[in-house]
Amino acid sequence: MEIRPLSDALRKRAREEINENPETLVSNFNELREWLNEHPQLKSEIISDQWLVAFLRGSKHNLEKCKSKIERYYNLSTAAPELYANRDPLDPQIQELLKLGLFLPLKKCASEDSPRIVLVRMGELNKVHGRLSDLCKIGFMIAEILLLEDDNFTISGEELVSDLKDTGFGLIRQWTPAYARKLFMCFENALTIRMTRINVLNAPIGMRTAVAIFKLFLKEKLKKRIIGRTKWKVTGLGICERI
Repeated sequence: MEIRPLSDALRKRAREEINENPETLVSNFNELREWLNEHPQLKSEIISDQWLVAFLRGSKHNLEKCKSKIERYYNLSTAAPELYANRDPLDPQIQELLKLGLFLPLKKCASEDSPRIVLVRMGELNKVHGRLSDLCKIGFMIAEILLLEDDNFTISGEELVSDLKDTGFGLIRQWTPAYARKLFMCFENALTIRMTRINVLNAPIGMRTAVAIFKLFLKEKLKKRIIGRTKWKVTGLGICERI
């Protein structure tokens, strides 16, 4: 098993919050690899050790839950094809969306073992007449990178800061119950993201209804982690702080 070593702080957090210690990590990893080898349709030969460990950590080392997430993830290209069409990061259209800063993981965490803060700016889509599905695809692509490369993200989780300034009715009306359900299926049931808090800023009246629709598909504990805020600030270290 070839994975990055953890800092002492993250190792302690992993033990306390996601039931991970060196022995269980190796044991669960080996069992998961063996299971993957029995399911060639999942293309286990191209799944890296680090990627597999991210799924274990996101499932808190519950093997059956982890297996279900892996199966759902590799079926997403059928269930949500819009997330997989044109994923070349060098494609001019994707570059245009990336340069808008729609989905921005902040460089610094508040502490060595804190969650990764991610800033989402939906209103920026209006500058290129983009669609809500464009934001979701970009967010999905970046989340996959974080799962592979960011130990704070996989162990301590993600704190989302969603700034809805200048969102506009054109984007709000795309947020239908059917699309909210699909998005929930992708991010909650297929990816192994530990969402610690969702901070909603500058929500227009129409968007409050959209947030209410999204809550319908969330587990009760995650509903309680959605918080409306008036202001945040970014410090010199690139860290978001609540005001």
